[in-house]
Amino acid sequence: MIDQSQTSVLKKIKELYPQLTHMQQQLASYILEHPQDVANSSISDLIRHTDLKSEASAVKFYRLLGYETFKSFKISLAQELAGRTFYHSQTDITLDDSPAEIRRAIFLGAANCLTQNAETETAECIEAAQLLANADRIIIIGQGASAAICSHAFFRFTEIGLNCIYDPDPHMNAAVLSHSKEKDLVLCVSQSGETADLYKQIELTYRRHVPTILITGNPSSSIARLSRVVLSTVSEERHILTDALNSRIAQFCLIDALFSIISISRARDMLPRLQETRDMFTTYKL
Repeated sequence: MIDQSQTSVLKKIKELYPQLTHMQQQLASYILEHPQDVANSSISDLIRHTDLKSEASAVKFYRLLGYETFKSFKISLAQELAGRTFYHSQTDITLDDSPAEIRRAIFLGAANCLTQNAETETAECIEAAQLLANADRIIIIGQGASAAICSHAFFRFTEIGLNCIYDPDPHMNAAVLSHSKEKDLVLCVSQSGETADLYKQIELTYRRHVPTILITGNPSSSIARLSRVVLSTVSEERHILTDALNSRIAQFCLIDALFSIISISRARDMLPRLQETRDMFTTYKL
C-alpha cells in the first residue's frame, strides 16, 4: 500500500482515475468535486450521492488509496483541505484556483452570507436602533479589521445628526470612556468578542451603567455577557487566513440597516437632518 501520509489524497485520486471502474470513477468524481462535504460525511452519505450498491464498494475504494479505515481517509482529506484551502464558505478557494474562480467564489460566498443574515431575527435590531436614537452620545469602539466597521457607523449615524465619537486609538477611547455617563451609549464592534482592551473598557462602562451594543460573530463571548444588546452576524467561514471576510460585509450591511430603521422610524426629525448633510456634500462636487 502507498504511504498516504506523504501523498495528497486528491492528487492520488486523480492519478488513479483512468484505472478505476466506471462505478469507482463516479465515486472519485464526487470526492474531487465535494471534498469538504466528504470530509464531514459518513460512508452511507457517500453511497447516497452515487450509484454504488453497497458500502463494500466504498471500502474497496479507500483501501485502494492506501487507507485501512474510512476514518483515516477522512482525516487525511480534512488535513489536506486545511493546508491547501484559503477560504471556507459556500464555495472554497484553493491554491490551484484561477483569478476568475477566486473572484467568483468571493462574490458567491458574500451573497450567501448576506442571504443568511437577512433571515435572522430583527428584535435586537429594533432595540439597538432605539438605544442609538435616544443616546446623548454614542461612543464607537473597535480595533483592527473592526475599525472599518466603526468608521462606517460613525459616518452613517453622523449623517442623521446623532452625536457620535470615534477614534481608532484605544488610548483615546479609554480617555473618553473614563468620563462616560449613564445617558451615553457604547457601540462596540468585535468579531471575536474577546479583545482584551475592549473588554476592559466595556467592563468599566458596565460598572457605570452605560449600555453597550455589541456587533460580533461570537454571541457567547466575554464582551457579549456585558452588553445590553448583541447583534450577531453569522457566516460559514472557518479559516483563520480570511479573517471573517463575509462577516465584515454583513456587519457593514447591519450598520446600514440600523441607519435606515432610525431614519424611517423618526422620519420627521431624521430626514431633514439627512437632507442638510446631503446638501452640504453637494458643495464638494465639481
